[in-house]
This record gives sequence, C-alpha cells and structure tokens, in this order.
Amino acid sequence: MTAYQQIAVGFLLLSGTAHAADRGRMVEIQYNGQKRTGTVVLHNETSGWFLERDGRLEAITLGEVGEFRELGRFQPWGIVGLREQLAREFGPKVTVSSSAHYLVVAPPGMGERFTRLFENLYRQLVVVFTAQGFRIHEPEFPLVAVVLPDEASFTQYCRKEHVRPQPGLRGYYMPSSNRVALFDATRNGLADATDLDDTVIHEATHQVAFNLGIHSRMNADPKWVIEGLATVFEREGARLNDRRQPIASRINPDRFAWFQRYREGRREPGSLAKLIQSDAFFDASPLDGYSEAWALTFYLLERRPTEYVAYLQRLSRRDPWAEYAAESRLKDFQAAFGRDLALLETQFLRFFADFTASAE
Repeated sequence: MTAYQQIAVGFLLLSGTAHAADRGRMVEIQYNGQKRTGTVVLHNETSGWFLERDGRLEAITLGEVGEFRELGRFQPWGIVGLREQLAREFGPKVTVSSSAHYLVVAPPGMGERFTRLFENLYRQLVVVFTAQGFRIHEPEFPLVAVVLPDEASFTQYCRKEHVRPQPGLRGYYMPSSNRVALFDATRNGLADATDLDDTVIHEATHQVAFNLGIHSRMNADPKWVIEGLATVFEREGARLNDRRQPIASRINPDRFAWFQRYREGRREPGSLAKLIQSDAFFDASPLDGYSEAWALTFYLLERRPTEYVAYLQRLSRRDPWAEYAAESRLKDFQAAFGRDLALLETQFLRFFADFTASAE
C-alpha cells in the first residue's frame, strides 16, 4: 500500500464514511512542508478539508500529505489559548482584546472600541437572523479581527494571507483564515470614523454569517448572496429589524441611491438572470453588481423571507467539490422562488418603483 493510500484509508477510518468526518478526532499531518494539527471535516477519495485548532480551513490534496497520525479528541483553541497564539504571532507592539465571542488584535488604545463594535454587531445579527428564520449555531472558535495601524501594514498583511491589496481596499473577511482584517484609515485621512465603522460592519457581517452557519466556508456561494446580505445589514435599521418602523428605516441609502441610478439609466431587461447565473457581473461593473445584490436581497427579505431562508439552506447542502455552473445556480434559485424569472424581476423592480413614488 502506498503512502497516499495509507493516508486515504486513515481518513476513512477516522470518519467511518467517505464524505463526513468525525469532528471529535484530532490529527497531525505534514503538508506543504509544515506540521499542522486539526481535524478532517470532509473528504472524498483524493481531497479533504482540514480544520485547524485556530479555525483555519483549507482544502488539501491527500496525495500531498507527508505524514499522518491520530492525537485523540479534537480540541479547538479557546479564548485563552488563541489569545496566546495571536500575541506570539503579532508581537509586543499590539494588544489582544477579548469579549464573549471576539479576539481583536489592534494597536494600543484601539482594541476596546473595536471589540465593543464587533461584539455589538454580533449580538444584533444573531437576533435578526433568528427572527428571519435562520437556524444558527454558536461559533466553534473565537472570532478573530486584526486591526492594522496603517495602509502599509495592511498591505503587508494582505500579502501574508495571499490577498491582492487592490486600490481602495480597507478591509476584508477571509473564509480560509476565518479572520477579518482592516486598517485604521482615519489616521492618514483616508476615511472618517463613520466610514471606518462601515468597513467593520460589512466585513464582520461576512464573518458572523459564515460562523453562524448562514454561509458555508466549504461551498462557494454566489457572490450576490454573500455581498447582498452584508450590504443589507450595513444599515442599523435592518439589523434592528423593527417591523413597526417603515421600510425606509431598513433601506441602505447609499446602495439604494446607486441602484436607482443604475435601474433608471443602465440596467437592461434580464439582468436578474445574469446576476444569479454568474459572478462575472461584479467583475464587469462592481458597484452596479453590489447595488443589485443589495436590492435583490433586500426585496427577498422584505417580501419573501421564508423562500429566501430555504434558498440559503439549499445552497449549504451543495457538494463543495462540484462546479457550480450557471445552469445549477439558476435551477437552485428557481426551486426556491419559482421558474418565472421575468415575473419575479417585474415584481422586484415594481417594489422599488413604488417605494420611490411613495417617498416623493
């Protein structure tokens, strides 16, 4: 039996199945020249998802695993253990602040404010997701946020995580590391405190959604789904979800204004199908893509929340190794909202036209 076959059989014995591994087992492997400790979350005959003790998640090729041994029961790092890991990783020039669900790495004097902001957002999102009918679960790991002091430090950290630091990028959430990273753009005049908080809220919404089970870190959900949800909850009124208040209290004004200009000037019939079938819409016209993703998600949450929740649950059950082609994306959407996309697009656009007319 080859080394590769031994590793594959070892994973199968740990899990008892060729698909879902037992999260109770902890293993140590040699991979890409590094020793890693964690658990096999899911695998097939050639590939697997390896979850490390700090929450990092990576797709691995079994044939490239050098060694493999079982260590006992899987033990994720808790607040204390992960705090020590972060202190060693980032050194003495930062502080690591903690709350019930977060560890925030930040320059001295900044950690407490960001920790409160992250924790408050987490609690708001738990309430609103539950109210919308999502089945959620507590995060398995402390949620980590890294606040860098300036753009240069942020760019360096991006490269460390293999993120391309594009112009205008102020923060991101990385599903593989399970971390939010951003920089204090107020220090060099690139943003005011409100803009910085908006960046925190958007990226932290991604992080919370992935860790509560709204999105799957192993399945590449359509970009409009991920960004649509985050842009809806940029607005505090949407997070508070007080249905006694008018719709205007939940409207994201910046996304709405852009969508109105796009809808009235550049939007073509059938754009809804393009958004659903491919992420290419975001590459061709990012701000139009974000605004339409916001608008569609907002409409579905306001008018068809039960179907929307069922749609996200359907996405979470996809095979993480299967290509998510345009035809499959469209089929999943139609299974939740009906086959007549033209009718849905008409209703969707009328919703915003009626809201605009009532606001004038």
